[in-house]
Amino acid sequence: SQRWHKWVADHPVGGLALIGVIATQLGTYFGYCFQAIGLPRLPWPAYNGALIGGADTWGSPVSQYWAGQSMHFVNGVVFAILFGVLARHSLPGKNTNGGNISKGLLYGVIMTIISAGLLVPYAYVPHQGYGLFLFDGPDGWKLPAGILVWHLIYGYFLGALYQPSDD
Repeated sequence: SQRWHKWVADHPVGGLALIGVIATQLGTYFGYCFQAIGLPRLPWPAYNGALIGGADTWGSPVSQYWAGQSMHFVNGVVFAILFGVLARHSLPGKNTNGGNISKGLLYGVIMTIISAGLLVPYAYVPHQGYGLFLFDGPDGWKLPAGILVWHLIYGYFLGALYQPSDD
């Protein structure tokens, strides 16, 4: 709505931060539901909690989850701000509704390449049989496809919700 876009334009950093929270929450929800469409479940908050220390560091699986959830949302906000400040201006396309959504989707693809190409096989699940881009892992094509769908959902909401005028 015009009211939303005006608020975001009047609060550029706060607007991007809120958009990052919204896009992260929606992507996360769907990531937990991917099994319904035959893709692996992507519980990024739990993975982040394990990555930054696991239950041994945090005292319990619940503490680990909330530490990971916090890290997950900080990542979502930071990447939303990077989208608004750097990527949106650098990506091809017009700054129209459809153009901004396309830029968000392209940003999601770039994030997928980083996630599936480096972070998941070498940070989240090292020594688990996954190679570069995960295709030779136990899930075959399904894990990279799930990571792509997750980031496309996130990118869609970035582009749909962040549409400042370039006046």
